Formats: sequence, structure tokens, C-alpha cells
Amino acid sequence: MKIIINNLAVEYEDAGKGPVMLLLHGWMTSLHTFDGVTPLLSGTFRMVRLDLPGFGGSEAPKESWGVGDYVQFVKSFCGKLGIQPDVLVGHSFGGRVILKGVSEGALTAQKLVLIASAGLKTHKSKAKLFLVASKIGKMGLVFLPNGIQERLRRKLYGMAGSTDYLDISSPVMKETFLRSTKEDLADSAQRIQSPTLLIWGRNDIVTPLSDGKRLQALIFGSKLEVIDDAAHFVHEENPEEVADLIKKFILR
Repeated sequence: MKIIINNLAVEYEDAGKGPVMLLLHGWMTSLHTFDGVTPLLSGTFRMVRLDLPGFGGSEAPKESWGVGDYVQFVKSFCGKLGIQPDVLVGHSFGGRVILKGVSEGALTAQKLVLIASAGLKTHKSKAKLFLVASKIGKMGLVFLPNGIQERLRRKLYGMAGSTDYLDISSPVMKETFLRSTKEDLADSAQRIQSPTLLIWGRNDIVTPLSDGKRLQALIFGSKLEVIDDAAHFVHEENPEEVADLIKKFILR
């Protein structure tokens, strides 16, 4: 379905009945990242998910956004649909939006579920690698064959944990990525008071398990569940286990 929010056409889906669960996807994905868990939860919850601006079937912003802009957009989306989420679920970048939005009071929910959430400051060595990679990307390395240029850039971004940047074609969204990832939300996490479930794949190299443990320490009373043999897209790799963890956490 399509809806116009702040002059942007937005793709969204709304299924099921019960308490409202709003799901926010990660960077370079879409609402379909939750295709596995949605049917497992829609018998208990009203599942609302959208493509954030610049992703999936939604229009991109006309200028670069920061995390706060996405927070305000999600708030406007909820207002347009006339919903007050009972549960906020965010994967990766979606978790970043939830951390900022809830800590500032712009978004509210009775309970939060953060899946492989982004938001904590990148390790310094990775940050340096990312800067090197982004500069190489801008230089173009015209003195190297195209195939070698591409492999070198991808290798550096991979070492920095940010191949997402390399895959963005829009200059506006590249700047949005840079603005969003610069923000350290550790202080925001400490202000979270809602009961929070953290779900992590043990083999996640994008937002490693160490980030999950740090978030658990920062968010008072939060619970960390680790799924073996899963990585960054743990909810796609193990939808049944993730849905079961969410259901038990919400209904307990």
C-alpha cells in the first residue's frame, strides 16, 4: 500500500489484529526483511511495517537526512495512520531510529525489541578504515583497472563493517548514511526506560555481539538473547526462533 507522508510516497503493509507492532528495517533493506517473522506474529499482533524514505518502494528525501529526520518521519507516519505502537521493533538502522526517538520522547511504546541494532560508536580502527575507503571511492583510483578498484574498495569497506556505503548510488543517500553513522547513541541508550529485548546473532560482523553486550549494559533492565549460527540478519535466518523470543517477551 502507498501513503503520502510529508510529500513523500511511502510503501507500507498493515496486517493482523491486536496490539500494534511497528517494525523498522535496516539500511539498504526494506519492509520485506520481516517477511519471515510477520506471518508468525500477525495472529497475535497488528503488524505495521514500512519502507523508510530512500529504501524499497518509498521515495528518497530531497536532501540528506540524519537519524532525527527519520524519527520525525516515523512519528508523522504513526500520526497519519492513527496508531500508537505498543511495541517498536527495529533491525540495525531501524534500531538506531528507535533508540534516538524513544530516548527523546518523540516515539513511545510499552516495549522495545532491538535486533542487531546499530547506534553505538564504531571502533576507532574501523572508523579510520571507513574514512580511507570513502576517500578511495571519491578518488576513483583511475590508475588501477576497474576490477581491481572495485575489489579494493569492497575489501576496505568490508574490513570497516560498512559495505552498505559502497552499494549506495544516490549522493543524497550516501550523505544520509554518513550523517546517520556519525551519531553515537550511547547516551540515548542510557535514557531508555521501556522494557527492552535485544536479539543478536552470534556471528554478526556488521554490528558485532560486543555491541549487543554494550547495549545491554547501557539500557537498564534489558535482556540480551543470542542465537547461535546466525549473523546480522538473524531474523531472516531464524524467523521462528526470533518470533518466539518476541512473543514470549511481549506476552509475559
